[in-house]
Order: sequence, then structure tokens, then C-alpha cells
Amino acid sequence: MAKGRPPTPKHILQLRGSKHAKNREELGEVPAEPMEPPEWMKPRAKDIFRAVVGWLAGMGTVAESDAHVVARYATTYCLWEFAAQKLQEMDMGYVEVTAPDGSLRFVRPNGLMAQFKEAGEALRHLEAVLGLSPADRTRLGYGAVKVTHDPTDELFSRQAGGG
Repeated sequence: MAKGRPPTPKHILQLRGSKHAKNREELGEVPAEPMEPPEWMKPRAKDIFRAVVGWLAGMGTVAESDAHVVARYATTYCLWEFAAQKLQEMDMGYVEVTAPDGSLRFVRPNGLMAQFKEAGEALRHLEAVLGLSPADRTRLGYGAVKVTHDPTDELFSRQAGGG
């Protein structure tokens, strides 16, 4: 992976009046119709796929070339979700390995904990690529809609006014 800051998107460069905007690649072709998940996916993964495509479309960042990344995200999410649910049921993510005399030799994560951690790391990477967290959207330069009415502002103003 290349080090350093990610490239500034073309539309941001254009807003800045940069001469580099004309050389920047576009996001890709916007799909003519909503992307559908691959047939081989399980129903839960298909639901995740559709949800992510909807989020990307709402942000205006969906492109036809995203289908494979979103499919990887959806299948990885299902692996992570399965491991998380099973770990919650078990209430134990580690295995104690004992010596023949009964003393504790070491503790290691069980298979579900390893799956949970690895899938979680892969999800975080894919979320960054797709811009699925507030920080990632800001880093990628896509305009998020600013909240114009924040309920906490009303709460603070009432407390400051004594009401």
C-alpha cells in the first residue's frame, strides 16, 4: 500500500481551481440501475450488499467498479457477524491450555475470536476504501450533509438559560 495521504478527489481539486484536476481520474461510471448482489451470495450478505450500495448511492460515490469491493465487504461482514454472535453466546473467546499437572500453561484465542479479529480488520480496511465512516468520508473529500438542527444544541441552550 502506498504511504502518505490519499489523492485529493477531482471535484475538490476543481473547487480549489487546481490545474491538476484535469489529470485526475473520475470516480468511475455511475451504474445505470441499482447494482444487484451476485447470485452466489447468501441472503444475509445480499441484504448487506444492497444496504451498502444504497449508502454509497446516497453519498454520490457509487460506481460500477465498486461491485466487487462491496461484495467482499458484505461477505466479510457476515463472517464477522457470525463470529460476534457465537462469541456472545459462549461468553468466552479464549482457551486455557493446561499442563499435565493441571497448572495453566498459556491462554490462546479460540477459532471464533481469530475469525472475529481478522474479519474486523478486513472490514475496517474496506470501510476506509468505501468511505463508510465519518472520518473516511472527510478524508476522501466527499461532501457530507451538515446537520442543521442538533437536539443537543437545544438542550444546552435550555440549561444555560436555566429552563
